[in-house]
Amino acid sequence: MLFARRALPGLAAAAVAASARANPPGGALGRILAQGRIRIGVWIEGGPYGFRRADGTLSGMEVETARDIARSLGVEAELVPLAFSQRFPMVAEGGVDIACAVMLITPERLRQVAFAAPHGEFTTVLATTRHLQVTSLADLSGRRILTLSHEMLGEDPGLPPDAEIHLIPNYEHAVSMMHAEQAAAVVVGLTTFRRMAIAHPEEEMRILAPLGEFRYAVALPQGEPDLQRFLNTWVFLRDEDGTLATLHETFFGGPRPVVARL
Repeated sequence: MLFARRALPGLAAAAVAASARANPPGGALGRILAQGRIRIGVWIEGGPYGFRRADGTLSGMEVETARDIARSLGVEAELVPLAFSQRFPMVAEGGVDIACAVMLITPERLRQVAFAAPHGEFTTVLATTRHLQVTSLADLSGRRILTLSHEMLGEDPGLPPDAEIHLIPNYEHAVSMMHAEQAAAVVVGLTTFRRMAIAHPEEEMRILAPLGEFRYAVALPQGEPDLQRFLNTWVFLRDEDGTLATLHETFFGGPRPVVARL
């Protein structure tokens, strides 16, 4: 097992099993335990958060987080790769039981799905390339800005009102469009920006402005209190025993930032 040093192995699963015997959970959690399987949506175009290895297997910090949730429940993990735009609709419509795919907590999303306690933080920045000669937000007037999701812009990014926001499927698409001067900037997570800058040194990528800080969490359908309570317990235990810190160190090569609890 990749993360065998946790101090509280099996505690979450034991707590769920004991609770199920005394007071069988209902809804999605009861069904998951009865079927012995949980469907978890993951995003595999997210660099360290989720990716496909050369042999075809899935990995990444959020992918391994999903697997640990299933192990803690004592059930099989059915990982369902989702496009970035599919993540919230699939949860809200019941296409997956939960999603562990950098699910940013925003007021709009809280109207669609429920969230467990946050287990990570995400900083977005506005990035450009040196050859585009963009030096300020004013230079983006009338130009195209790329993003995976409108939520990643933050509440008040300060962009010119005539800037065009254009949705993209992945960040490689963004690099190609900026190289061809079809876009002037891209909204990207800070850790992903660093990965892109290393992968494409010829583009001389740089940060134009910070945009926002978000917390992310496991998302689940609304109206599933038993499943939400389990996930909250899982976050607390894995924060305490160091599993979440180990995951971050493994995939990002640095210490995990402190995540404020709700």
